[in-house]
Amino acid sequence: MTSTDFFDQIESALVSKHPFVLFSKPDQQSIKAYIQSDLETHLINDFSESGFVFAPFDHTKDSYYIPFERSKILELNPPVFEDLINTNLFDEVESTKNHFNRVSKAIAEIKSSDLEKVVLSKEFKFSMEVSNPIEIFKKLSQSYPSAFTYCWFHPQTGFWLGASPESLLKLEGKSVSTMALAGTQAFQSSEQVEWDAKNVKEHAFVTDYLLEILSDYLDPIKTSGPYTFRAGELLHLQTHISGWLKSTDHSLKQLLRAMHPTPAVCGTPRTSALKFIHSNESYDRAFYAGFFGELNVPTASTFRNSKKNIENRAYQTVRKFTNLAVNLRCMSLKNSQAILYGGGGITEDSDPEAECIEIQNKIQTIKKVL
Repeated sequence: MTSTDFFDQIESALVSKHPFVLFSKPDQQSIKAYIQSDLETHLINDFSESGFVFAPFDHTKDSYYIPFERSKILELNPPVFEDLINTNLFDEVESTKNHFNRVSKAIAEIKSSDLEKVVLSKEFKFSMEVSNPIEIFKKLSQSYPSAFTYCWFHPQTGFWLGASPESLLKLEGKSVSTMALAGTQAFQSSEQVEWDAKNVKEHAFVTDYLLEILSDYLDPIKTSGPYTFRAGELLHLQTHISGWLKSTDHSLKQLLRAMHPTPAVCGTPRTSALKFIHSNESYDRAFYAGFFGELNVPTASTFRNSKKNIENRAYQTVRKFTNLAVNLRCMSLKNSQAILYGGGGITEDSDPEAECIEIQNKIQTIKKVL
């Protein structure tokens, strides 16, 4: 399939308003697409569904998915992009004073309550002369090959795009892997990087939380790190966590509910952090800091096998995988407006001015391709 054929089918789906998703997984040389064959709205019930899921930050709200078995699956390898269209972006005029004040309030709350860390975020609104989500996705996948890039469209959610550096969960059979990604600084050189106490502590909150939660689900659990990980022009601390599912009756839904939202996007303790976020953030996060990706999808080997022997149902049932990423470094499109999202973890050691600079740096991942 040529690039022209591939993107012509995406444009047709867009015209007919069929749900679709374009995505490229980290360090893979291909782009895939799910184009839903019908116009129905499919909602996640218990995470036993199979397809591409798009879940909000707040798990009490609807999670959408594009069913694997009711979609046309396309793959372009390798993608070829030519004559990418530039977007004329007009900067918003908005003071960061409100975010500065929220951070200051959070620090005071942490020092006087059981709250240890809270992640505060902000939306940044920009006007555009041209709004072409397909062209934006092409730039994202070309600019950030080590990220999980995507362009999601659904009539109920509109357009969302992103380039996430953070894996939430990979599951194949009983093999599980995830990561703690927290702590941020601007990339300045490839020389030895030093991390201050604030970032080390912030990262430890996430790692300790995941290890505690996963101890009920995995045996054994292995960790490696923390390492310095580069995502665009930012550096993060990253710890890899892997293990083997215990022989229990725990469901994938229970595992995801236990893991998400992690302290990397919410805070700790979770209940206190959520209460502070809902009381103090001045907007609805919607799908920002939620998660997305392939859910219970047949592996490539299973899919090939099913073509050879359609009756081999048992093999198809076993050979499925899930690959989910946290919806960070993302944006939504509404008419001629781009809404970008950025956030940062606040601890008692945080500096409000530095936190405002950090979220400005984080939105540059998306802003630079507009």
